[in-house]
Amino acid sequence: MRIAYFTDTCSPEINGLTNTLSRLGAYLEEKRIHHAIIAPAYENEETFPRRENRCSVYRALYRFKGLKTRLSPESRLAFPAFWEIDEICDGFKPDLVHVSTELGIGFRGMRYALTRGLPLVMSYHTNYGEYLRYFDLETFKPLLERYLSWFYRFAHRILVPSRHTMEDLFRRQYRNLDIWSRGIDSSLFNPRYRSEDLRNRLGKGKFMFLYVGRLSPEKGLDMLLYAAAGLERRFPGKTIFVFTGDGPYAETVKKQRLPNVVLAGFKKGRELSGIYASADCFAFPSGTETFGNAALEAMASGLPVAGVASGGVMDFLSHKNNALLCPAGSGDAFLENLVTLMEDSELRLTLAENARKTALARDWNRVFDGLINTYREVIEEQRRRYWQRAS
Repeated sequence: MRIAYFTDTCSPEINGLTNTLSRLGAYLEEKRIHHAIIAPAYENEETFPRRENRCSVYRALYRFKGLKTRLSPESRLAFPAFWEIDEICDGFKPDLVHVSTELGIGFRGMRYALTRGLPLVMSYHTNYGEYLRYFDLETFKPLLERYLSWFYRFAHRILVPSRHTMEDLFRRQYRNLDIWSRGIDSSLFNPRYRSEDLRNRLGKGKFMFLYVGRLSPEKGLDMLLYAAAGLERRFPGKTIFVFTGDGPYAETVKKQRLPNVVLAGFKKGRELSGIYASADCFAFPSGTETFGNAALEAMASGLPVAGVASGGVMDFLSHKNNALLCPAGSGDAFLENLVTLMEDSELRLTLAENARKTALARDWNRVFDGLINTYREVIEEQRRRYWQRAS
């Protein structure tokens, strides 16, 4: 099997999709499955040749100069010429095209699959319609929804990360839907990485609430700042909120000048493992997630989760079982859940134990085995359609 991937987000950018694609790449190499990746270049990579010379026998990575966007300045949009895509992919000869973005490179991947009559899988990762209201762009929502509906109708299979997302898209008349869930590396995200030195540096003797993810309005961070301010008033000097990540909302966090808030910046690898395991509670106010990788990483690290009962996280978060949940946008309810977790050590321990059990049941290899089976099904379905038309 030979697979061509088209994505507008790729390493060194850090987010749930890039992490998933990196793990998928390692899996494909281990299984000796040939794959080509079409992706944007970032500033420090624009001098690379079109095909990177660091690729393996089974993996080829082609990058094209990308442009920054207002909505996601860490990401890049690239618009390679159609003839360049045709040249690369005709040489690679894919059996299937997998598009993981709706814009730029993703549009080119869709076009290539259609012009060559290839099986086309698309994966849906971002609820753009919900995000627009956080950037005062709701006026464009009807236009965006029409474009997305048109774009996805060409897919032979649309892969979504959660049941919640599948149900939402089905209500909006999307079809050919299937679930491509997410796994967890329980050796990387593990309670054993807890560090008292790290806790002392961040807030010695304080109850540590952790947020990990993009710092952007759509993540519900207004609610998190509201909770931080409320806890500082009720328990002065007793709590610390560690915001881990970066994004446009970082400036808003700084301007609040809350004494119990720390901006830790991007973390990855063992540094990220350590900051997860060293916290006391994961505070995750986002109600717009199509899955919620960060919440699952926190659970694997042995943390109870304070979250909202909305979005893809509902596939694995369960109120009073492994998390305390509140309605999306309810700042007061979110604050009270944080107070409960801070004061009730027995409940906190129970939720943390159940959270880790939930995370351990999600294995990456099982997830990717299912993805490859889906590819095979789509390829076989297309072959049957071809022969039916030919006969």
